[in-house]
Amino acid sequence: MPLPDLTLWMLTTLVEAFVACLFIIRGLFRKFVFLNFYLLLSVAISIGRYAVLTWFGLLSSAYAYFYYFSDALLTICLFLSICELSVRLVGTRVPRRRVVLLSAGALLAAAWFSFLLTPLSGSRATTRFAFELSQNILFASGLSIVLLWTWNLRNDPENRIAARFVSVLSVYFSLFFLAYGARQLAPQASGLHSLFPMMAAWLPLGCGFALVPQEQPRRTKR
Repeated sequence: MPLPDLTLWMLTTLVEAFVACLFIIRGLFRKFVFLNFYLLLSVAISIGRYAVLTWFGLLSSAYAYFYYFSDALLTICLFLSICELSVRLVGTRVPRRRVVLLSAGALLAAAWFSFLLTPLSGSRATTRFAFELSQNILFASGLSIVLLWTWNLRNDPENRIAARFVSVLSVYFSLFFLAYGARQLAPQASGLHSLFPMMAAWLPLGCGFALVPQEQPRRTKR
């Protein structure tokens, strides 16, 4: 339950709100509902976390419950966003029903595995389940992005914006796995804790760059 850098936290929240508005301005809200909902939910949860942190304190049980359960909710929404991107990219060549069933199976498997890793008794059983669920869904999301990124390399995706979102998420999960591995190897290194807030800031920034039109201006003939 880390204490984030308040400045970076605030800036990330503002960027998430701006990118969510950019989705609406470009008329892409309905095409990427879950990804836009993830950004809006992240803004709401950031405001809620700051309110709970200010009112109850970092070491309070209220902040712990809110932090871990809101984190689980965000990871589920991020996984659904990746499923939505899968349908947009692969759904033209693979039956969409199969993509949805595979995604639902991966989500249920992550939930069941989290339940097996959680002790049945104890005062922190629920927060431990939420933590395990977040971690397992993140790993499932990372594996899905690797598969989508590989598919993009071997095929010519028709939905260019969805392909750019996959590239943004590929960078995000690459940083996540590197930071996670480094923390496992050197858990006492204090500098590693700042990597995760920076990763959280990259995701809305990358999505914002992906929404920028990529068409080149036409040259006029003289």
